[in-house]
Amino acid sequence: MEQEGYEQFPPFARGKLLKINHQSSQQLEEWIKYLQHQKVEQIYRDVYEILILAKLSQSVTMEHLEIILTCVKDLMREIEKSIPLSHSFKDKYMG
Repeated sequence: MEQEGYEQFPPFARGKLLKINHQSSQQLEEWIKYLQHQKVEQIYRDVYEILILAKLSQSVTMEHLEIILTCVKDLMREIEKSIPLSHSFKDKYMG
């Protein structure tokens, strides 16, 4: 305690707790970013798979478009967690 410049226990304990909470908070933020990144990558893979299917069949069906639209909506929800979307955009494109 004294080695770290504290003369009393409460400030020392408070400093230690804040340090622990700060580290936990940073780890949580990193984990959330990682999960968001994984979600975006999955959406990309889904859309890419649809592209491959469309090339093989040389056509695009309504089902393909619905899947792509769902993927894009999921992507927009992930993006909105970091960058808020305008109300007019959400009303117009996300229903």
